[in-house]
Amino acid sequence: MSMIRRVILGRRPYRTAVPRRAKDVMSNPDCRPITLGFRVWYLIASVGDLDTAAEYARLAAFSRIKGEATESTCELIIRSMCLHKRHKDAYDLYDFFFNKHKLIPTNNCCNCIIESRFQQGLVDEALDFHRSIISRGYPNEDTLRVLTKGLVQCGRLDQAKAFLKAEKFPYSNRPDHVAFNNLIQGFLDIGNLDKANLVLDEFKRAWSDWSDFALSWHKPNSLSLQYEQKVAFLMTTFMEYWFKQGKEMEAMKCYERCVVANKLPVRSDTGSALLKILLKYGKKTHAWALYHDMFDQSQSGISCLRLDSGTVKKMVDECFDIGRCSQAIETYNKARTNNKFLDNTYIITRCCENGMLSEAESLFAVSLGRGFGGADVAIFKTMIASYLNAGRVDDALKTSNMMIDSSLIEVSKLF
Repeated sequence: MSMIRRVILGRRPYRTAVPRRAKDVMSNPDCRPITLGFRVWYLIASVGDLDTAAEYARLAAFSRIKGEATESTCELIIRSMCLHKRHKDAYDLYDFFFNKHKLIPTNNCCNCIIESRFQQGLVDEALDFHRSIISRGYPNEDTLRVLTKGLVQCGRLDQAKAFLKAEKFPYSNRPDHVAFNNLIQGFLDIGNLDKANLVLDEFKRAWSDWSDFALSWHKPNSLSLQYEQKVAFLMTTFMEYWFKQGKEMEAMKCYERCVVANKLPVRSDTGSALLKILLKYGKKTHAWALYHDMFDQSQSGISCLRLDSGTVKKMVDECFDIGRCSQAIETYNKARTNNKFLDNTYIITRCCENGMLSEAESLFAVSLGRGFGGADVAIFKTMIASYLNAGRVDDALKTSNMMIDSSLIEVSKLF
């Protein structure tokens, strides 16, 4: 057990079954919402200790100010438990916050629990939970994505289709193109192209109804562009279907419909899906051309056109996989200049995996220079392992000491 974890775990107090006061959770509790949120984030992201994070997160129920910071803390711990497949812990926390202590659940918290139920194969329980929720703005678009995806994956396509009936929901919370795409994917996976096409037609009709309603606050040209971009996203699913059937010509027609024919600016979600398919089926020239177009478009500052981290990683991985390591770093650095959300953990790890220790050291130094949150424990551990593999024991020891010092500094700030 690391020193930093021993420091934190040493403070873990006895907790009663159903705490009614903050002091029942831990002695000398600090329930300030923003400070508490940072502590929970640090314990999850940097230390990887979900148990201690959950102890601190429970203090959110006793914060005097129940605002956005408190909601974010609840979301963070529940989502993290779900991501680590700790489904019972996630539901216990949901019950603690929203049933026992009467906080108002956000849509994201509700959606996490529904998705967790689906992942456990508890389909009826997921649907029962969905029906039981009374919360502002629920269900939202993300809810309908989770419901349709979960139902499709367990083979209940007809039930998924029922959730796409727009008349059941207010205009602001109607199913979006991703929810429709889940059903299209389900029908294509079982080889039913006709029904997949019918779902595509249903989306077009639903969009037409919505756009008639939305004309009062959207310009017609803006609505038309949104429509074309969403249809392009749906066409990526048909594109992969045709590739799987060995029908390259039909697949590339879908690609042209997505990108070429209408000269559309490529949204990040559509572009990422297209890149994945193009690389998977050997269309690497098309993939790089699309990536460069997306990069150029991302300079416009429009959020939906920004290169997300997953898109950049796809192309960096492609470079490493074919042995073009220098191009991988160049591709990453170029994207990093224009996207502050990219961190160096991923590229450092890939450099170490490919024996590029000097390049990893340079990137590691940049991360250290960013201060708080710049380099987490995972980066330190990666560098230590690489130094040891290279026989550089002194550098490994030096980096280990830096990790301890850095962690203790952060603990002193937050705890």
